[in-house]
Amino acid sequence: MKKYICLLSIIGFVFAGEKTAQIKVKGMACQYSCPTRVKSALNDVKGVKMCDVNYETNTATVTYNDEEIKAKDIANILDNKTNFEISLDDKSKEETSGFKKFLSRFFKS
Repeated sequence: MKKYICLLSIIGFVFAGEKTAQIKVKGMACQYSCPTRVKSALNDVKGVKMCDVNYETNTATVTYNDEEIKAKDIANILDNKTNFEISLDDKSKEETSGFKKFLSRFFKS
């Protein structure tokens, strides 16, 4: 019985809603402090696991748990905490993690 509970816990952890969102950040004037400002705005946000900001493409790639926070909420937080123009990238608003996609093929088939 303990083995089944552990297995279900692991499967639940693996299939937890980890997603990646591409967020456009317009108005960054420098390549060092501006991306740092965007990252620091999401430091203490529950559900945000990682934020990578690319100055050259004016995008923030945010990995988050969609059971705790949504991409729209992340964009709103960035809009409120920074003075940049924030918008969700239409091409890939929310993308499921590659590992989750890989495992879902086996469990859904």
